[in-house]
Formats: sequence, structure tokens, C-alpha cells
Amino acid sequence: MIHSSGKLLVIHGSRDPRTHQGIQDLAQQVRTRLESQCSSSHIVATATLELGKYTLSEQIQQLGDRLLRQNIAHLQIIPLFLLPGMHVMEDIPAQVQEAHTLLAEDLHLETCPYLGSHPQLQKRLAEQINPTDREIWIIMAHGSRRAGGNQPVETLAHQLGILDAYWSVMPSLDWRISQLMDLGYRRIGVLPYFLFPGYITDAIATTLAEKQAAYPQFKYSLGSPLNQNPHLVQMVLDLTVSSPVSTLI
Repeated sequence: MIHSSGKLLVIHGSRDPRTHQGIQDLAQQVRTRLESQCSSSHIVATATLELGKYTLSEQIQQLGDRLLRQNIAHLQIIPLFLLPGMHVMEDIPAQVQEAHTLLAEDLHLETCPYLGSHPQLQKRLAEQINPTDREIWIIMAHGSRRAGGNQPVETLAHQLGILDAYWSVMPSLDWRISQLMDLGYRRIGVLPYFLFPGYITDAIATTLAEKQAAYPQFKYSLGSPLNQNPHLVQMVLDLTVSSPVSTLI
């Protein structure tokens, strides 16, 4: 059977088994959605940029060889990253180019837009924010030490009408909550800007629980990572539609 294209979902990689399970579940959901739209089977694979047994270029090559054996001449590479950092702008394109040099010329590699660029992402995040439930909300991201690296999160927070906080740089979540409590806020919601649960989302939950234990008047809500969003599968598929920012090799 001939398919139009294969799809490769690319994540950063993690030692947390929940991340591995999460990307496998997402791939299966994408596959199921595609098969519900077309009776034929679809190849939807996963890969990691780091912390894997093989480099991303090797993983692309392995999948590419499999596709060619099945007469599939097009592979769409979908970066499931939320920010346009070095991984999206430099590392993944370099790995794709390296894979291209190792594959036959008749396999086309297309790098789709990254997940964080989806035009509906802000709307989907806003659906978790209930202004009647909490007085104020914070979006919590990993954070970057590169100049301008946190600007996309700051912009997103501004668009959502909430505040930003980060795991690796200031303002930290603990600092932000203390600041808000000093200003008189007692009901605070936190929206984790992560694709899957992991040790950072665990740490966010611990920070909030400890804060509440220390200050009984403090009440909080904790949102879910994006893998819990019912629209995520469609957002991933949207990225595979022809776009000016997609690149074809």
C-alpha cells in the first residue's frame, strides 16, 4: 500500500518515563485520527533530539529507509517544542540536513512548524484560565538564559493577561507567588507551559503545596501540561499542512 507521507514527532528527550509514554500515546492518537479520516494505515513515529540511543539524524535515516521500502517518498518532521530556541532554529535543521545527505534523493524531508508557533495555542491555553476561580494566573515555563530567550513566554503571558515565571531563571515561581501575596493576592492559578508531566511539573506542585501549608490563606489551582489538552492531536496535524515556514529538502 502506498502512503502520501510518514510523520515523525520530535521531542527534546527526557529520562522521565512519563515523557516516553506521553509521546508514544500522542503518536498513537495522531495515527488513530489519520486512520479515521482515511481507511489506509499511517506511519507515525517518534524521535528525540537528545538523551536517546541514536542521534536525531540517525533516527530520521532509520525511518526514512523504512518508508522507502514501503514506497513512501515524503517524511514530515514535526518539532514538538514550545519555544523557538536553539533546538528549533539550529539543532533540528542541522540534524535534518545531515540525515538528508545519508538518504536516497527520492525521499523528501519536510520540517514542519514547531508546536509553539500554532496560531491557536494562545486560545487553547486561555481555555484553562478561569478568572472567576482564581484572582490571578501565572504561566510557568522552563526559561532560558539566552538574551531574548524568554520573550515569547513574556509575550504569551501579556496576551493572556497573566504573569510569567520560570524554572531556571528569575522570576521563579516561589518569588512570583511571594510577590503576589505581598500585593494582597490569595487565590493564584498556575499554568504549566510544558508538553508532558515530568520532574519540573512535580516541583511546581510541590512548591504550591508547601506554600499553602505555610500560608493557609493561600489557595491555588494547577493547570495541566499540553498533552492533556483535547485539541492537541488536531494542533499537531495542523502543523503538517503546507506552510510558508515549513522547509522541504
